[in-house]
Amino acid sequence: MIIKQHEKLEVRTWLKLGWQYFLLTKWISVLFSSLFVFVGMASYWLLIQQDLGLIIFPLISGFMVIAPLLVTGFQRVARILHEGNTPGFKDLIFGITEATPGIWFLSFILCVCYLIWVTDALVIYGMYFGVKSIPINSELLTNPILRNQLLSYLFFSGLMGFIIALMGFVVGAFSIPLILHQRKSFVSAVHSSVTTVMHNKLLMMRWALTLALLVLVTLVIAIPLLVIILPVTAYASYAAYIDLIENAGE
Repeated sequence: MIIKQHEKLEVRTWLKLGWQYFLLTKWISVLFSSLFVFVGMASYWLLIQQDLGLIIFPLISGFMVIAPLLVTGFQRVARILHEGNTPGFKDLIFGITEATPGIWFLSFILCVCYLIWVTDALVIYGMYFGVKSIPINSELLTNPILRNQLLSYLFFSGLMGFIIALMGFVVGAFSIPLILHQRKSFVSAVHSSVTTVMHNKLLMMRWALTLALLVLVTLVIAIPLLVIILPVTAYASYAAYIDLIENAGE
């Protein structure tokens, strides 16, 4: 089935196409994304068992930095659908094998950014709570001292995370599909990604905010829904790439 191309550059049209692609591939998409969700839920459980629930915050936020690396398979499937063909589960797996040296180098950079984020968050955690574990319960809000420490921890670690996530978004927004689909070099892909984001600032701000809200709210409230949100946003990202890169003649 071929999806009709959209005409207007809008975040909602990208999400609509992402949802349509998901419905066409729902079983293989859910099965593939479930692998990542299982790892995330296991990590949550282990941290909570050790009364380290507050450490989940930077881990959740940092997910936005490395998330583009998890969707290479979805990019391959989206391209197959866009060309009017029918993908299979093997295409999600083979999407990872399409990674070039440029993808691996970008992966290294984004992972370094993620480690910087988590390290800074842990340092800030130590500044306010020391080395002791803090269970997540009502005392965090009812105890004035703990409440102030919690708000400061969330604010400063969130601020640091926002800066790193913004850098990661600008660099990785289009560089991964450019490397995968057009086989561009790392430098050329990153340059095109940064240029495209800068030329569409307001649209990209809305897109980044939409992605952040969808993923973060899902991770905080109902992580199992990530099996749907991850493929939908990945397919929507492909739609954004088609709109802003291929249709623009980049």
